[in-house]
Amino acid sequence: MTESNTPEPESTLPTPRKRRNLLSGMLDSIQQAGRDVVSVALGRLLDSPEAEPDATADPPEVEEAEKVEDAHRRVGMLHTMAEQLRGAADSFVAAKLDEIEARVDEKLDRIEQRIDQKIVELHEQLAEMRDRELRHRLRLLKITLVFTVLVAALSLLYKWFGKLL
Repeated sequence: MTESNTPEPESTLPTPRKRRNLLSGMLDSIQQAGRDVVSVALGRLLDSPEAEPDATADPPEVEEAEKVEDAHRRVGMLHTMAEQLRGAADSFVAAKLDEIEARVDEKLDRIEQRIDQKIVELHEQLAEMRDRELRHRLRLLKITLVFTVLVAALSLLYKWFGKLL
């Protein structure tokens, strides 16, 4: 056995795959399907079986004119088919884009609902915290008022006992 020192051909080396999103993959497959349909249609039109030569052959000028006319007819048919395929592909792509847009709108609506729900929850939590803070401050004010009254009463008692003694 002899070993070859030649490098491997490039076709056997693995190529890194690019990431594709779903939309570009769908569009690529639609384009490929369109190409396949057009190539099959062209093949069938252009590869039609040749007519058997008959005994009464027309002059070469008439045959040339018929061939040119037949070619124009085929080109017209191909143009018509291409326009129909293009229209069908455009409508298919438009329908798929509408479907994708509807899905995106649905997901955005769900996200918007979740955000609205979180805002309501945060508002409720903020109201609770505000109410607790107000209750706490009112309690402190009551305690301050009680101690102020007690200090005032003690001051009055001190003054009153100071006059008696």
